[in-house]
Amino acid sequence: MLSETVLRYSLIALVAGLIAFVATPLTLMAARRMRLIDKPGPHKFHIAPVPVLGGIAIWAAIIGSLLIFGGGREYRELASIVVGGTLISIVGLVDDRVGLGPLGKVFGQTLAMLLIAIGGVSVNMFDAEWMNICLTVLWGVGVINAVNLQDNMDGLAAGTSAVAALSFLILAVINGQILVASLASALLGACLGFLFYNYQPAVSFMGDTGSMLLGITLAVLGIKLTFPDVSYTQTWMVPVLVLGVPVFDTVLVVVSRIRRGKPWWQGGVDHTSHRLVKLGLSHRRTITALYIVTGILGIMSAVIVYLASPMISWILASATLILGVVVLCALELLWDGVRDNHLDADIKVTVIGGGEEFLTILEAVTILARDVSLILTPVVENDSDIDTGMKWTEVGLRRLKDFVICIAEHPGSVRNVLNDQDNDIDDGLRERAALMNAALRLRGQILVNLTGSVGDSRSAVASIDVLSDIKETELVVIGGDLYENVMPTLALPEVQRELTRVKCPRVLVHPDPEIALDTLQAAGITSVITHAIAPQDIHGPWHSVTDLHDSSQVATVLHRIWLDRNRTHILTHPLGIGLHG
Repeated sequence: MLSETVLRYSLIALVAGLIAFVATPLTLMAARRMRLIDKPGPHKFHIAPVPVLGGIAIWAAIIGSLLIFGGGREYRELASIVVGGTLISIVGLVDDRVGLGPLGKVFGQTLAMLLIAIGGVSVNMFDAEWMNICLTVLWGVGVINAVNLQDNMDGLAAGTSAVAALSFLILAVINGQILVASLASALLGACLGFLFYNYQPAVSFMGDTGSMLLGITLAVLGIKLTFPDVSYTQTWMVPVLVLGVPVFDTVLVVVSRIRRGKPWWQGGVDHTSHRLVKLGLSHRRTITALYIVTGILGIMSAVIVYLASPMISWILASATLILGVVVLCALELLWDGVRDNHLDADIKVTVIGGGEEFLTILEAVTILARDVSLILTPVVENDSDIDTGMKWTEVGLRRLKDFVICIAEHPGSVRNVLNDQDNDIDDGLRERAALMNAALRLRGQILVNLTGSVGDSRSAVASIDVLSDIKETELVVIGGDLYENVMPTLALPEVQRELTRVKCPRVLVHPDPEIALDTLQAAGITSVITHAIAPQDIHGPWHSVTDLHDSSQVATVLHRIWLDRNRTHILTHPLGIGLHG
């Protein structure tokens, strides 16, 4: 008997998995043709455009397997689940296509749960039927949004839903609940089939079409899973524990965003998964850890129902709740020290700049990337621009401190440390940078060129570590005061030669790129700049921003420039006088 049961539900899961596995490539082609592509941005964690129609494959897998294997006395309930699941998928598809907004989505979710409740799938905790229906709708809408919020990283929503479905499947098989076990098997197979394409790095996203369908299916499983021989005082904990990861993440996000005065329903990179990545875990280790936590909570739910007494069950539930509150507070305290709106692309960026205006550019770069190299060049007293008579200068100690604070992992702590230091230190630029690299925790490093030899007309010579860094970088950003550090660095023949050879964008951020290019050319610096960012009222072949002093805007444009280069593998020709003259 047991072997037949295992065979039946394994077959359902296999069929659902095959449907999802075969249908997902078809949705990829359809998404590209319909231009349903999720593009990267400041509030998203992926760094390349991904088709977002995979939810249709999940719908086909779950609904198709249920229609094939469903039936019997639960036909009415099965029909209501199919209708409600289809409706919520349509709501998600419309939202993926045109955007319904939070009220439109909640209305669609409520309607879908009402149809399911009317079809007989509802809680039975109260004598009044309307109260049961209200609680059913409230539970369903909550779970749908929790799973929807959980879809924030490659493979996370599909993987945690698969583990939760496995927990529901085991509990349902033990209880002999055919409908619940069949639905859990279909969900498990659909998630695993889609996860082949959604695991990091994902080639397909499920979108709201899939995440809301997963949510409503898990909500129905939580409602339908019953334990006749166990009191309600214990069994109500089971679905909450099984879905503990998305529930915790939802509470964390809502509390965090309310604290910061932001709408909780808007996208962001402040979820549990994002915070674990920022604490040092890799993408795959993060989602694997959350899979394991979901599995542990599923085991706890089985212990509460089948092994523990009512008192032990409440002790376990209370301990889990307290642990959740402690973890939530810890993640919030750690998050308070992290700069908001990080794109955190896993790329290497090299920056060359000077002057106070360069601080905004440097902040934009730290928003964009995790690895930042700042190149500095020492200048001797008699170096100057022959045409203008303006002196080239190196970065002073006070400015260097400001730059270091910008690229520090913990800016506030570094500021306090540097402010306590003596400002009259007479060390050279290279010695100061070496000390800061060794003593402070930076998002990269400060690289300094070598001081020129006696009698040499140049202010410095390029160091080996600077040239090596330029060869390995994926984006070069130049800006600020051209006479401070920029032209002294770019004028070095070795640096200029490596910059023109490197196959990555070299972006100039300047209030008037035309004047900046003329100035660079007058100093003999040509063929270095490939892109430029300027205010939107400065017309020319450059990318525009509304406010050049807004670091988040600059970061977004830099991110787009890097993505375009990464996607097309074609580097534009250096900007020259002929392009804008």
